[in-house]
Amino acid sequence: MTAAYSFAFRHYDPLVSDDIALLLNRYLEGARALEGAPAYLFDVVLHDGTLIGQIDLRVGDTPALVTYAGQIGYGIDRPYRGHHYAAKACELIRTVALDHGMTELWITCNPDNIASVRTCERIGARFVERVSVPRGTELWRRGDREKLRYRWGLADMEMA
Repeated sequence: MTAAYSFAFRHYDPLVSDDIALLLNRYLEGARALEGAPAYLFDVVLHDGTLIGQIDLRVGDTPALVTYAGQIGYGIDRPYRGHHYAAKACELIRTVALDHGMTELWITCNPDNIASVRTCERIGARFVERVSVPRGTELWRRGDREKLRYRWGLADMEMA
């Protein structure tokens, strides 16, 4: 029997932009994490402390992450949509990805999720392809059958 792999999570102070901040909520790993990838889960908040959504960064480059699960997941609560908060949150979480040596991020979304497609376009991610979600995966069990894949290159981008 081998020892379980333990990811060395790091602490992050609030990541702040002009109108939102990301507050580290918790770490996800093992069965609690999508595809078992270690992940940072951040709350997206307005400067007055109002919780408006969440974003997570899944650290790793497994075939599942880069093909259909994605390395970033985000959601903005309905009353706060339309202000580009998801794109702003992606820009902020980019620093965490770079801190972990990640030079590109794969973002996936459902084909009918126009808001997520627009977020990918807004941050400069490039559409690569449409893929099928493999049967038996967690995403398949959630009802996802296809994903659009976007590649977001980080290495050549200036820090905000």
